[in-house]
Amino acid sequence: MGNILDKEPLLEVKDFSLSFRQYKKGLRETKLQVIRNLNMTIHEGEIVAVVGASGSGKSLLANAILGILPEHALLDGTLNYKGVMLTQELLEQIRGKEISLIPQSVNALDPIMKTGKQVQSVIRNGDKKEIQQAIFSKVGLPIHTGKKYPFELSGGMARRVLATTAMISDADLIIADEPTPGLDPTVLHETIGYIKQLALDGKGIMFITHDIETALKIADRVAIFNGGEIVEIAQAADFTGKGEELKHPYTKKLWEAMPQNEFIPGLNVNKVPTSKASENIGLEVEGISYHYRGGNYLFKDLELTVNPGEVVGLHGYSGSGKSTMAQIIAGYLKPKKGMVTVNGKRNFRSMVHPVQLVWQHPEKTINPRWQMEKVLAEGGMSDENLLMELGINREWLTRWPSELSGGELQRFCIARALHENVKYIIADEMTTMLDTITQANLWKTILRLARERDIGILAISHDHQLLKRVCNRIINFNDIANV
Repeated sequence: MGNILDKEPLLEVKDFSLSFRQYKKGLRETKLQVIRNLNMTIHEGEIVAVVGASGSGKSLLANAILGILPEHALLDGTLNYKGVMLTQELLEQIRGKEISLIPQSVNALDPIMKTGKQVQSVIRNGDKKEIQQAIFSKVGLPIHTGKKYPFELSGGMARRVLATTAMISDADLIIADEPTPGLDPTVLHETIGYIKQLALDGKGIMFITHDIETALKIADRVAIFNGGEIVEIAQAADFTGKGEELKHPYTKKLWEAMPQNEFIPGLNVNKVPTSKASENIGLEVEGISYHYRGGNYLFKDLELTVNPGEVVGLHGYSGSGKSTMAQIIAGYLKPKKGMVTVNGKRNFRSMVHPVQLVWQHPEKTINPRWQMEKVLAEGGMSDENLLMELGINREWLTRWPSELSGGELQRFCIARALHENVKYIIADEMTTMLDTITQANLWKTILRLARERDIGILAISHDHQLLKRVCNRIINFNDIANV
């Protein structure tokens, strides 16, 4: 580590600030500052994690380094790559070649091109198909994945496809923007191993994440980002015990809010009262089976029950069919056989569906042509106090989805699901794009509403520590899938 830091940085960010030019009523020009006086370095062979809240400016920093900011962005300070200032002209020459991005959104995949072809398009030399198949095998993707379109993949599989595009490039600097949300523990461990190997091969890596636990497994140093500033750069070893070695209060709060630490002070979910199920009361999944055209069964004769006011956890490996099951329960797909009843009823065409699904990837479920106020209005959500409790700023209501971070969009999806008619919520990796503080605050609100309004919740997550904290009982999906 000492030898690495003695060398000239691969990337140097010096006194960097970023603002956006805005125009208010009367065409009055104002500036919105999102990053201020930022300093950091990344050396060859080093992994630096940038950790912070959703919307804090982490992805904007990545976009600045890549030179893909919108025209109304105003930059100040210096960005140096291998000792040379990163001008727009230089970036256009080296972007995708010497500097590579693993993007945050799975929407970065071309929806009308098979995934194998997309990865092959990045490969410059050798047998492209053979190299693509080898890298897919290395990250645990089945051989037939290359013949599928992005919409046919689970969220975790899509993220692995995105990661492979950077892993097979010749880039010296890799910016990984939230590459691991929604990955099961096995795949996460393997992905971390591959990224570490890239560093061992001499590549510098900026690992942008909200997930401190993953950052500590992969990074040499952790830069804590809050309100557009790096408030602390700590060694991974400093995150231990009750955070005695951490210097900044915000860093300590992030550490304390992890599910395996304090999480929600005073929470004891086992004492949360749950309604007793009675005849025709409860969410009943009765013997459902499903497979996609030409594919094997994802699950057969699946049985599941959620009682009013109960929080049931569900975990399983990535790509096992959990999200497909969630879509069937919420009425988006029809099972090949079996049925779903909600409080004794099966047909909800003439009413608001009592089961609401909070999707894993919020950017896929919000109309990009609607401002956020209209998105909430469509779902019948107008409770301003609840929006405030969920951490939704009033000024966000007039923004377009493209103007919000993934974590901010996730909060809107949660709010939209909590309308007054909801009886059951399927939370599919509901807080994977949120920092630990926001995650804990959201679950505090959701558990309160489950208690007060007798809302049953099925929480799908790879985070077993989180499920242990918030659930009355936990089910392994593999035990009920019957395949």
